Amino acid sequence: MRTLAETDLERLDLFLCGLADDAMLLSELDGYLAGVVVCPERIMPGEWLSPIWGEDVAGFVHQAEAGEILEIVMALYNHIGRSLDRPGQYVPHLEVDVDESFLWEIWAQGFGKALNLRPQAWASQAAMPDDAAPARALLTLNSLARTAETNRRLPEDLARSLRAEAQGLIGGCVEELHRARLVAEGRRARTKVGRNEPCPCGSGKKYKKCCLAL
Repeated sequence: MRTLAETDLERLDLFLCGLADDAMLLSELDGYLAGVVVCPERIMPGEWLSPIWGEDVAGFVHQAEAGEILEIVMALYNHIGRSLDRPGQYVPHLEVDVDESFLWEIWAQGFGKALNLRPQAWASQAAMPDDAAPARALLTLNSLARTAETNRRLPEDLARSLRAEAQGLIGGCVEELHRARLVAEGRRARTKVGRNEPCPCGSGKKYKKCCLAL
């Protein structure tokens, strides 16, 4: 498995910039992949890869280049997943303006495209009480995505806060959605385990004497 390097991001950025205007940029791709990773329903690469290139699906010069770029994209996807598995380690890739403020809109557009891949899968988080952390996180990121998509203006105080703190705000929301996904996956796994089967937590005990009651 390829480990993502800074030179990989530079190569990917250069390649994406050479595609048609409807292809994703690097920050947009980062937001898109984050949305795919934390989606409550698993999305296979065969589905989420094609929207990256837009209509320029034949943008690869040759097979070797296609293999190289796809390997880097998968490395970025896996890097996001591994970072989210380590609390506090995930950092969204945001473009920075000339005044050192964050251009969060590009990332948010990508995350919005990931939400659109599985709108029904997000219904469980959206239906939670407004004070539930995953619901707040989803509402925040969805609002940013829709604002970026429609070019609406945010209230100046919120816009100013985002330009300075977008990385931490967005990163925290994505981590919250990742935790919610892991909890949901754990619940689904427990429902498929027989009472007398070994507990999936690896304790060596029977499920009924271990995690069944949790």
